[in-house]
Amino acid sequence: MQFTKEYFQTHKFAFEMLALFCYLGINATINATTELMEDAREVSASFQSWEPFVWEFSSALATLIIFPAIAWFMRKYPWDWQTKKRSAGRFIVAAISYAVIHICLMVAMRELVYLFTESDYQFSSGLGQFLFEFLYELRKDLWSFAFFVALIAIYRYMISQWLGDAQSISNHSVSENDSQKSKSLANILLVKKLGKEFLIKTSNIEWVEACGNYVNLHIGDQIYPMRITLSEFMVKSRRYGLVRVHKSFAVNINWVHFIEPLVSGDGEIVMQSGEKIRLSRRYKVDFETLVTHH
Repeated sequence: MQFTKEYFQTHKFAFEMLALFCYLGINATINATTELMEDAREVSASFQSWEPFVWEFSSALATLIIFPAIAWFMRKYPWDWQTKKRSAGRFIVAAISYAVIHICLMVAMRELVYLFTESDYQFSSGLGQFLFEFLYELRKDLWSFAFFVALIAIYRYMISQWLGDAQSISNHSVSENDSQKSKSLANILLVKKLGKEFLIKTSNIEWVEACGNYVNLHIGDQIYPMRITLSEFMVKSRRYGLVRVHKSFAVNINWVHFIEPLVSGDGEIVMQSGEKIRLSRRYKVDFETLVTHH
């Protein structure tokens, strides 16, 4: 199996979760064994050998559960230097929310595990200790949130530089939010890739391939990824002659050379470049209707 950009795009979420799972698992194991080694220095053990693993892995599992919400938040509400105060307020609220949810999940998991043992887990024995323990965990979680935000931002930047990321632009000066809200793709797309910026005409897109949360825009022998689902892309690109022909493909009818019917009832679209795209029976009627009225 060859590792390609297209393969990574298709399995991107799986790779990300695997990396996160490995990081949290290794970190939890190191922390748990560190606590055991430090406790071994004492004359008598203050806890049983399995307890540090429950503490650390409950924290790791809680983080694993919440982490996708952090990624979603950063995509939904990216940092905006033009509205620094609003962005800072949002991130502070998000950080505190993460900390509170993480603490609640972590404690709940520990209580559940301890139910099946002869030991008793107490987060605190009084109000004073509760406030101390809560602030102790809150301090750590706020720092963890800041670390995860930085990690996600750096990772996304590196991935966008490696894969490339096509975005709509127009001849007029528009904000990023206005561009995202547009119901149609602009005539020109800007692709940032490996430190360079490419301008491509939307009408020159020959065919489109879905790859996970991306679509790959094919123009000649060049491929330009765009972070958007194929369904969303089709809604925004209809006026450019692009039509869906398969659950994973769409073609520009202006670049179609001919169509070859298949015995199965499907079809095969041959592009002017010689590329062959599958025409599914599910989309065949819509495709033929658009071709007839084009």
